[in-house]
Amino acid sequence: MRKSVAILAAVALLLALGAAASSATTIGILNQTPLTTQIGNLQFNGINCNVTLRKQLLTGLILVRPSSQLTRLGRVAAGQINCPNVPGAAKFLNLPPELGGSPPIGPTPTSWDVSFLSSDLVTGELLFGILDFQVSIPIDPLTNCLYRGTLLGRLSANGTTLRFLGVPPLPLFGVNPSRCPPQINVNGILNDNPPIIYRLLNSIAPIGL
Repeated sequence: MRKSVAILAAVALLLALGAAASSATTIGILNQTPLTTQIGNLQFNGINCNVTLRKQLLTGLILVRPSSQLTRLGRVAAGQINCPNVPGAAKFLNLPPELGGSPPIGPTPTSWDVSFLSSDLVTGELLFGILDFQVSIPIDPLTNCLYRGTLLGRLSANGTTLRFLGVPPLPLFGVNPSRCPPQINVNGILNDNPPIIYRLLNSIAPIGL
């Protein structure tokens, strides 16, 4: 519960950075896309990285849970990261590079889950969180820094584009060298192939695609 409250508080900040939401509320999501590959570039405190995420999504009607709970949309099932201009190898932790590979997704049952957090009923964008996002970023040849937390983003109304705005930053996790920054901002854009064909349902009328 404490984790959910913290995530939802962060969503309010994310909404404030974008278009204002209308007074209507999203009560359900219709999704037609079971699997998508998301490719693009993310910046971790200015370190540019090429990223590929493969997401397995729930399809059909997904009912939005009460505001005190998170609504699961699916999960990140595989991912790869390459930061060409840093001395060392970045990597996602507890996430296989290919679907069905190893290591197994974890370490918790909700690690790498994708959850609906809110919606912007003006733009039709869906606000989501990747729970327990885990990434190791090298800052010099001998130092890797582990960051772990909820990564927030926006999915465009046409289902083609994910935008990560760096709010809130990911905190440093575990035992790390003192040279590691205490938190890291994650910004950038990933493109969906195929697009996520979805529709937001609210108390006034369906929006989205």
